[in-house]
Amino acid sequence: MKKVELSYSKEFPLSPISYWVGQQMYGWTKQQTPSGQWRRPKWKATPFCSQRKLWCQLEVNFRGIKLLFSTPQELDHFIAIMEQKNLPSGFQLIPGNMHVGRPNRHWLSRLPSKAKPWKFRQAVCSFLKTNPMVKKFRGFYQNQPVQTKFEGFYSNYYEASLQKNKATNQHHKTKVAQKP
Repeated sequence: MKKVELSYSKEFPLSPISYWVGQQMYGWTKQQTPSGQWRRPKWKATPFCSQRKLWCQLEVNFRGIKLLFSTPQELDHFIAIMEQKNLPSGFQLIPGNMHVGRPNRHWLSRLPSKAKPWKFRQAVCSFLKTNPMVKKFRGFYQNQPVQTKFEGFYSNYYEASLQKNKATNQHHKTKVAQKP
């Protein structure tokens, strides 16, 4: 059985793939005191969820497997992974290989085993590329694409601290260059 539905929501409809495609609800920001001294980066909500007044979610039921997509980027990511003849291993799923063992939280590891054979993956990808409701889903986001990166927000504490240090170093270089 193949069934596709679109639903609309005023709040971002999180899906299992959202995090892995870069939808950041929170991020690290640089902090400065009024006198200009740098402080520790702060964990804050990004403007991701407030960038749209209305969100669309695509729900696909394909041969008993339920798939959810909240943005076209998620759909593209899913198709790109599933079209590979050999699915990525657990260590290839997470960049940086920071985790010991297999990443059990990744959307691909949580996908049912009957969705992983090559024939099934070919069929679902073909279906997703040609279905008119999927095209309508893409069309919903076409005029106002979803933004995933925001200026001043960093994905981890280290990046925010590094940017802070670069700015401080640049400021010191400018002062040194101005001295006669």
